[in-house]
Amino acid sequence: MKVTVFDESSFSEIRVFKGTPRGWLWMAIAGLCAVGGLTFVLVALTPLREVLVPGYVATSTRESMEATQALADSMEQVLQQNAQTVMALRHSLSGDSAALAFLSGKGSLTTDENNPLILDSAQVFEGPGPGELALREQVANEDRFALQRRSGGGTTLSLGFRFPPVVGGVSDALDRGRGHLGVDLVAPRGSAIQAVDDGSVLFSSYTVETGYTMLIQHRGDRVSVYKHCSSLLKQQGDLVVGGEAVALIGNTGALTTGPHLHFEWWVKGQAVDPSPWLAAQP
Repeated sequence: MKVTVFDESSFSEIRVFKGTPRGWLWMAIAGLCAVGGLTFVLVALTPLREVLVPGYVATSTRESMEATQALADSMEQVLQQNAQTVMALRHSLSGDSAALAFLSGKGSLTTDENNPLILDSAQVFEGPGPGELALREQVANEDRFALQRRSGGGTTLSLGFRFPPVVGGVSDALDRGRGHLGVDLVAPRGSAIQAVDDGSVLFSSYTVETGYTMLIQHRGDRVSVYKHCSSLLKQQGDLVVGGEAVALIGNTGALTTGPHLHFEWWVKGQAVDPSPWLAAQP
């Protein structure tokens, strides 16, 4: 078989290739192998493999994964050490000599049957023990509002309060018949509203009908309510003392026609007329 290359303009022979069909087949195979080898080299030995090979994990990604694994292993060791320290602290409170030695750096914790410091995750994080539960129950039974400042007048709590919420006149008295369970006290807008006694803020937020509203829980199942404030100075959970400013007089909410404070005084779940104590002095 002969292949002749001619000049396009003069039709003269430029080159002649001679060969057999088998030879041309081998040449084609060799060419394909060369192209395939070059492609493999380009893909396998260059960064192109990260783009062209599906599912290939880049070298930087593998390094990051290895670093993450090493960090996780070190964190696990730290957690185990912390678990030992926590368990040792628990036992040291009961005078365990092994725990005290471990905390002082002079000993280690083992897991034999004779040593109570068996440090497995189930034991370390099993929750409070009987002693801790008893302590929690004792604290829960005590006064939940352990305030820094106690009310005057001894330990007996009266129905009333020590401080008037604002200095101002009563514009509307309590009337259970029409659902008015408190008194309206008139004072200039922005005047300070003070807590009538020591307590803890139960609620401090905005409502559509009563505007900015605050509820304070006091000892003896007493609750004071302050409505239509222009702003609230305390948040839910805050501890307050009697006479401390907790809000400002305002005119917020749908159920108001002018700047005033709607004040309610509840004792053991019942609305009580606060008028007898409004003029009280600290």
